[in-house]
Amino acid sequence: SPFSRCPFARGARTSQRRRARARARAAMAPPHLTYYSAWFCPFAHRATVALSHHASSVAHTWVESLGWERRASEDANSREQGGEPEHENWYHWKSPELLAANPEGLIPTLVDEQGRAVHESLITVEYVDELAKLHGDPSTLATPLLPGDPAERARCRLAADWVNRNLCSPYYRMLVRTDPTERREAFDGLRRDLAVFAKERKGTFYCGDTLSAADVALLPWACRFYVLEHYRGFVIEDEGDLKGYHEWLRAALALPQVASTLPDKQKYLKHIGRYADASARSKVANAVRSGRAAHDLQRDD
Repeated sequence: SPFSRCPFARGARTSQRRRARARARAAMAPPHLTYYSAWFCPFAHRATVALSHHASSVAHTWVESLGWERRASEDANSREQGGEPEHENWYHWKSPELLAANPEGLIPTLVDEQGRAVHESLITVEYVDELAKLHGDPSTLATPLLPGDPAERARCRLAADWVNRNLCSPYYRMLVRTDPTERREAFDGLRRDLAVFAKERKGTFYCGDTLSAADVALLPWACRFYVLEHYRGFVIEDEGDLKGYHEWLRAALALPQVASTLPDKQKYLKHIGRYADASARSKVANAVRSGRAAHDLQRDD
């Protein structure tokens, strides 16, 4: 048509094609996240493992965002319990950048290039997995952390929540609570539920022979359970009903994307000692000190 021969029309079509190619390149480019974290936090460690697993598909910049400062107890939420020694207490300082992204100051917090923040550790694992699926190069894409089958995906999500409540929260009860009977009850429950987790696996890992979100939910605590022997004398034996758990743990720790994320043992023992001697005044410690579970945080903790 005469219009198709018009140089202005050809120029418009060329411009449209360029914009389409630019949009396609942008869609293919791996997303880049700002990751507000802390080296010592097992909740944040979940997001760290997910980002390590999907490193070929999701880029990130780590921003260390929590630390400790020591001062006398003067806040209304010290949650004192019987049997605590006299000492000054350790409180978290939180970076201004973290508080700008997430006013509650919780880690992990992931922020995309549009400034949108995602937090809550189990949610961040799913978020990273979804980003990888959307933007990853099929030739280098890692295995998904959540199964594609809807029923298996639901099973994995339910297991991750169960792990959070039954296998992670008792860790803090054993450390923060001062009553030896409470500590022992928590440890006995942990041993029982670790055996249940191992028995319900559908392969090497919870959902089969590749790492899943349910495994990532537990790993940051499982790789820190040496703390229980060090501070409380509690040993998770590699025998009987717990052999399956140790098989799972050895397989997980052998994965490069897990092994590369582990904190230094001696450095971590020093850090967690603040929970063991009841001087930590973090949100988790305050929740447990008041008799609640670690996952039952409240805004005033």
